[in-house]
Amino acid sequence: MSELDKLLEGVDVEWTTLGDIATFRRGSFPQPYGRKEWYDGDGAMPFVQVVDVGFDLKLVEDTKNKISKVAQKKSVFVPKGTVLVTLQGSIGRVAITQYDAYVDRTIAIFQSFKIDINLKYFVYHLETKFSVEKEKARGNIIKTITKADFEKFEIPIPCPDNPKKSLEIQKEIVRTLDTFTELTTELTTELTKELTARKKQYSYYREQLLRSRKRGRMEDFE
Repeated sequence: MSELDKLLEGVDVEWTTLGDIATFRRGSFPQPYGRKEWYDGDGAMPFVQVVDVGFDLKLVEDTKNKISKVAQKKSVFVPKGTVLVTLQGSIGRVAITQYDAYVDRTIAIFQSFKIDINLKYFVYHLETKFSVEKEKARGNIIKTITKADFEKFEIPIPCPDNPKKSLEIQKEIVRTLDTFTELTTELTTELTKELTARKKQYSYYREQLLRSRKRGRMEDFE
């Protein structure tokens, strides 16, 4: 049972497919890739590809490429606050865009929602669903996913007959998960700092040891 499932214990829920929750489409980009006129120049904007979708439900701060005004006419614009999911390469990365951008064809764009739903609640469940699917896949890698399969993904909607209460529950679950995520990030940061310090200490003592051996004697490094 996932942490999300635990948070919904004792709550009346209705498992609803993505097809019944939202409408989505793929992004687009003029072909072939690599032509100079598709990139940069006056009026260029962020162009989101799989590599630009992070692992923290956000896009990277600055996309690898910028799409030119010419290419923008053949791509798909998404405003800030749009939910994206990668469908090729590293499948299953989810993000809520924090800036306006254009999106590549390797990414699904959620254009509108058919029910009232908290976006953060929605993306947390999407991320969890992909994690479950990866665990079931050979080598823990989802090699491909069709639109039909994607539409069948199910999201639990709490108190479906009471939209106001449903949103309140969703908001509280998001608050709990955000707190957990922040604590995890802080712990990871502290552990990374400790590991970096230990590596520096090891390198220092190793260098001192090698120097002393070159001089033909050992020193006390306490």
